[in-house]
Amino acid sequence: MRAILVSKRFHPGHYSHLLAYSKLLSSEGFQIRFRVHQNYSNLPQSRVRDYIATFSESLSLERGDIYFIIFPSFAALIELLFVRLLSSSLVIYTLHEPFTSFRSYRDSGFSWFKSFRVLVISIVSHAICSMAHKVILPSEKAYSCYLNAQRNNPSSLFKLRCAKINLVFEDESTGMPSLLSRDCISYIGTIAEDHAFDQFLSLINACISGNHLPCCKFLIATRSSIPGKYHHLIQSCVSSGRLIVYSGVPLSNHKINTLFRQSLVVWNAYARSMQSGVLPKAYMFATPVLASVHTSEYFQDGIHGALITNYCSLEEFKQAIHRIQSNFFAISTNCRNYYLAHFDYTALQRPFMKFIFS
Repeated sequence: MRAILVSKRFHPGHYSHLLAYSKLLSSEGFQIRFRVHQNYSNLPQSRVRDYIATFSESLSLERGDIYFIIFPSFAALIELLFVRLLSSSLVIYTLHEPFTSFRSYRDSGFSWFKSFRVLVISIVSHAICSMAHKVILPSEKAYSCYLNAQRNNPSSLFKLRCAKINLVFEDESTGMPSLLSRDCISYIGTIAEDHAFDQFLSLINACISGNHLPCCKFLIATRSSIPGKYHHLIQSCVSSGRLIVYSGVPLSNHKINTLFRQSLVVWNAYARSMQSGVLPKAYMFATPVLASVHTSEYFQDGIHGALITNYCSLEEFKQAIHRIQSNFFAISTNCRNYYLAHFDYTALQRPFMKFIFS
């Protein structure tokens, strides 16, 4: 049996999903190959580099083989057309974020251009969904949204074609660091309007300016280029010695993991969220999160971190950090246990295999 994992758009955070699905399927006896963006092969110590599939290999897949599109792209859609025409493989697609409405993205702060871009990507995703045999939704929000959009389908057929299965990861931790080795309040991931980056920056500037939370440093780690309107403020914070910034270039998976390990808490207080790869990655390293009311079903206040309101005050922010510090061992342990039970590929292997072959 063969499985080809497809991700033709590069995002360093997606590398972990590729590795996890390869482990899951290889443990079920599949021979794994990848059809991925070149940058995945260029990552330091890349584990996909020596297993790249050719286009002809995709077309040669037979019944019982799997062609698995993990992330959407126009290139993946075009190749899928040929795969459906010329092979008899099972096509699976993970739909991370079903389109809601144009207004919902505008209300979250997206520009007209970015909202239109999301719409175009959603059209590509819809086309991939229509050709896939099985569609995976990684959260209850995503599943419900997709269900609402598919109300014309018979419910029994929908349940056979679609299922909610959490984001899949391979455990990359190597021992849990103590509180003493964690000194960063961190923003890790894409800078997007709905990730409330401006709020995070405003809060850390207030902390640095007023010398609040003096035992903590702050960290921004993103492949995104930081918008020019923030440069002066960020430079001022960096000059204080309390803000560390990695931006504009992809970080290696090893470096990203190191940053999660040294974080006291990771920002997940998004203005809009359907699913988040940052949250389970934080839990993998027993790292609590700061969450908002928009956080998914995978968070409980006081159990996995602290809940803050939209546009929270400096005082509320400080209290949230103190709550986490004062009960860090219990919260950290809860996060780690939740990762093992809900996101690790070993926990998801049985429901995944049952769904795709049902």
